[in-house]
Formats: sequence, structure tokens, C-alpha cells
Amino acid sequence: MRSALTSLATVDNRPFFDKALHYGVKQGVIAPDRLQGIQDDLSKGIVQIANYFGTAYLRPELELALHRMTSLISLYLEDMSGGDLKVAAVSLRDKTLLAHSKAGSDMLKRLHAMPDSTLIMGGTVSSESQRAFLDAKTAADSNLLAVYRSELALRLESQNTIEFAFWLAKKMGASREAIDDADALIRSAMLVMYVDQAELKIPTRTAFVRLIKAARQAKARFNEARLNGLLKEAPTEFQRLAHRAMDRFIEKELPQIRAPASTADKLLYGETSDVYFVCESLNEDVREYDRLVAQEWDRVTRGEADDPAVVATVLLLVATGLPPKASMLLRESKAVIQNFRARGFDSQAVVTFIDAHAPESIREDLQRAWADDLKPDAEEQLNDNDPNWPDSHMERALEYLRKTCAVSWKARRR
Repeated sequence: MRSALTSLATVDNRPFFDKALHYGVKQGVIAPDRLQGIQDDLSKGIVQIANYFGTAYLRPELELALHRMTSLISLYLEDMSGGDLKVAAVSLRDKTLLAHSKAGSDMLKRLHAMPDSTLIMGGTVSSESQRAFLDAKTAADSNLLAVYRSELALRLESQNTIEFAFWLAKKMGASREAIDDADALIRSAMLVMYVDQAELKIPTRTAFVRLIKAARQAKARFNEARLNGLLKEAPTEFQRLAHRAMDRFIEKELPQIRAPASTADKLLYGETSDVYFVCESLNEDVREYDRLVAQEWDRVTRGEADDPAVVATVLLLVATGLPPKASMLLRESKAVIQNFRARGFDSQAVVTFIDAHAPESIREDLQRAWADDLKPDAEEQLNDNDPNWPDSHMERALEYLRKTCAVSWKARRR
């Protein structure tokens, strides 16, 4: 009968620096005089690191600095040597400990400078954010090399995705400087590639509406040869990213596009995580998009929704239960005043009208303008509740509407 005692394998959890140093001394790679130099370097480095992150006058800070320095040296040594203790020991023999610590720090600084998402932020890395990044990574008790390699893989993927987006932008006529989200640019490019007859250009807003209409058709099919033609001279990594992006588009984005409640306006400006990129065009009619995605809004405003007076007219008519239109007759202006004085404004009707008919991109602004500006101002100017400011003949209220709204009548001559 076997003994009840179980043999357990010993796990060496020492930092890689410690393992390499002991190996080097034991195998005679690191001589006694070099070992003394390593100890001197360690003392200097601890003080420098403690001062960088805080102060060298407190014992806990010095102890943490020792942990940080050991982690940085281990990070560089294990990565550089591939885990070979002999290679690491030779490095400790030939180069100062401060050089090893700096090399580990430089690895983390380069990692920090890489994008951590596909959002394109631009600008330079601040010294404050770099210090905070180094602080968090070197103070942790986890395996720094494992953390580094895992995060490096993710950041490399983000960096490659951004570079792929820039490559697509150049191929498809978009400005590199205008891109702030690589995934959005790639998603729009996949939409263009999916619509077989579409021009190989990143769409403008109105072109996006037409692309969505084409992609919604049941007969629309992906032409892989078209994508392969675009990728003919692309780097292998970009080809991989392109095919992955198209697979995702067909699996995820296309069902959203074809959903019954989906519209081009919602896809472009609605509350969705899968945003699209469009090119702004100075040559494009700014009203064309509204005509395509918000026909009722365009009809009611007569295509003049950029005129605050027209918008005020429409919203005040809706708020007082009258049919919305782009301008008021005198009798309609009087009806607005009478209805307001009898029942007040119906703000919910305004919100409902905006949600149902206005373009997605301006709904929040319209609702905010109504609630914060137009409504309180109109309530003050149209009422007749102040005995010190009577307006029984509506003269003051009518003058307010004449100045605020688009009206078809002129002020009375006095």
C-alpha cells in the first residue's frame, strides 16, 4: 500500500531577476565583484524609483520601490531571454542593473503610447498619464510579463485596426484627419463593399441613405471578388482584418440594417454602439439628407429647418394643438395665444412630434431648445396674468410672435 503522503511539485514563484541572479552566481557566470556592482546598482535604483513615484524618505516607499525595480528588471530579462536563465545571467553580467530597469520601463512606456482602443485620440502622451500607467503596472503583485504580453496583443490589434482604417480611407477617398473612430470607418467601408454596384468611396450623408436602402433589399448579395480586388495589394494583416470585418458586417450589422424599425437616420445618429462614418461634403445640398430621412419634417418646415423662426413657428403651433406649418397667418397667431391662455402648452405633444418627424441628428437639440428657451420665453410673453402688464387685446403677445416666428402679417401701425 502506497504511503498517504503525496509528492508535490515545487513551484518557484521568485521574480525572474532573482532566478537569473542565483543561476548566474551558482554557475560562475556572475563573479563576486560583479555581484557587488549589482548590489550597488540596486541601492541606487531603489532611491531613484522611490523619488520618481513619491519620496525616498519613507520606508514603505523604499520597499515598494524595490518591488518596482525587481518587476521592471524581471520584465525585460524574461522577455529578452525568452525565459533562458543563462542568457539572462549573461545580460546581468554585461550590463548595469539600472540599464535593465530602464529597459523594462521603456517597454511599459512604449506599451502605454500604443492605442488601447480603435478610437483615434491623437496628440502626445502626457508625462502625468505615463507616470500613472507605470505606477499602476509596477505596484501590482501580478506577473508583469503576463500582463504586458496580454495587453500588448490587444493594443497591437487596435493599432493594426487603426492603420487598416487609414489604408481604407486613402483607397476610398476619405480624409485621414477626419477619422476619429477606426471601427466606424471600417463599418462604412464594408457597407460600400456589400452593395455591389456602389462606388468605392466612403459615403456622404445622402449617399449613406441610398446605400442603406440598397442593402435592405432581399436580393442584395455580397460579392467577395469585389472585396478581394480592393485588397489585391494590401498587406496580409489588412486582408485578415477586412475579411473579419465583412464577416462581422454580414452577421451583425446587416440584420440591424434590415430590421423593420431601422432607418438610415437611426443608424447614423441614433443611440447605437455600432456607429458609421460619413464624409462631410461642401458640395452636397444640406437639405437633401433631411428630405430623404425626414420627409414630414421637411414638408412641414418647407426645407427651412435651419431658420429658428420657422422652427419656433412649428413648435408653438404643435404645442397649442394647431396643425404644424412653416409660417403663421394672423388668425393662427391669435389662436396660438388663445389656446395657450386657456390650456397652456402641451410639451409632450412637442416632444412626440420631434421624435416622430425630426431628423435623428437634431432631435435632442430641438427638445432642449424647446424646454430651455422657447417654452419659458413664450410662456412669459404670451400670458395675460399680470395686472401690471395687461394684454387683453393681444398686442404684446402678437408682437412677440411676429418677432419670434415666421409670420405672414405685418406689425400694426400706431
